[in-house]
Amino acid sequence: MSFYNNRRKEPLPSENVDTWECPEEDCNGWMRKDFAAETPPPCPFCGAQMISGTRYIPPLKNTSLHKD
Repeated sequence: MSFYNNRRKEPLPSENVDTWECPEEDCNGWMRKDFAAETPPPCPFCGAQMISGTRYIPPLKNTSLHKD
């Protein structure tokens, strides 16, 4: 008997991505800078003003910024 396995066998490639990070200790809010509407944005969870940061995560392209 064989089973169909659609799980990714190799990890996604990651890179350093610019982010906005919430500075509040009890909040884990963050977002990619490419997806933020304001600079700097308020945290969507607690409302604090976010600060610049980076995370080592898989890259995503924001296609809504590119108008062809």
